[in-house]
Amino acid sequence: MTEVYAALEKSKFGAAVADGVLVELESAGAVMVRDHFCADPHLAGVDLRVVTLVEADQDEDPQLGAIRRIDEAWNKWLSEYLANHRCG
Repeated sequence: MTEVYAALEKSKFGAAVADGVLVELESAGAVMVRDHFCADPHLAGVDLRVVTLVEADQDEDPQLGAIRRIDEAWNKWLSEYLANHRCG
């Protein structure tokens, strides 16, 4: 969500509006939102939620597919962050 907020800021689309839309989409079952946590003090206050579409797929349950995509995105982001982040 931090990356989404940064992109929306350029178009003057506020975080509060984005959060409202996100709540509506999640309530309708169109997206899935999962919170994440990283103990790194540099990430304190950073919105680490990951959001994905809940898509109908004949080979996979839509919710399980969304969870899989979120986990893949989180694992990729966290791996890249930890590989490039140096405290000091």
